[in-house]
Amino acid sequence: MASLQRAPKQWCLCKSETITSFESWRQNLIYTLSLDEYFTEFLREGFQWKKKSKTTTHRGLADDGEPIVKTKRRTAQQKASALELMLGQIANFCPIIARNTIVQKSTSLDCIWQTIRLHYGFHSTGAHLLDFAAIQLEPGEKPEDLFQRITAFVEDNLLRPNCNITHHNEIPNEDEELSPSLENYIVLHWLQQ
Repeated sequence: MASLQRAPKQWCLCKSETITSFESWRQNLIYTLSLDEYFTEFLREGFQWKKKSKTTTHRGLADDGEPIVKTKRRTAQQKASALELMLGQIANFCPIIARNTIVQKSTSLDCIWQTIRLHYGFHSTGAHLLDFAAIQLEPGEKPEDLFQRITAFVEDNLLRPNCNITHHNEIPNEDEELSPSLENYIVLHWLQQ
């Protein structure tokens, strides 16, 4: 018997989200979209398209060429149609952002994610790291919840090649990982709260 792939049911973003709830939503949405073979090309890291306009043909996408098996090749028009369907799906589950911002003005998934992050106030910027000092135990919050918030904040601020944040004027070549020293600093900050 063949196994049936099922994605968890996708939910809409609310007016108030955390880094963790946004990332859960984003990962579930990517998984759901990846189940449709027409969308997988657009989910590749770094894949970009052009804004929809009267002067841009097919969002800058090109017909598939020789390396693709003839029966699987798609025209630029077919790709642009699939892209707009995918962007429409993202917009359906993100009612807090104007639909045209996602469907017509976006140029990549990273562009969409950063737009959403900006809306919630956790846009990836070097200055965002300054908010770390303000993280403290909130009334009614358990210490373990605070620890998880601190950890999520630090992990969210690790450098990535696509985050456009430089270190010594260089964009990193690979995702930064949480080092043991940084983990110790997280614990120290948590204990001081």
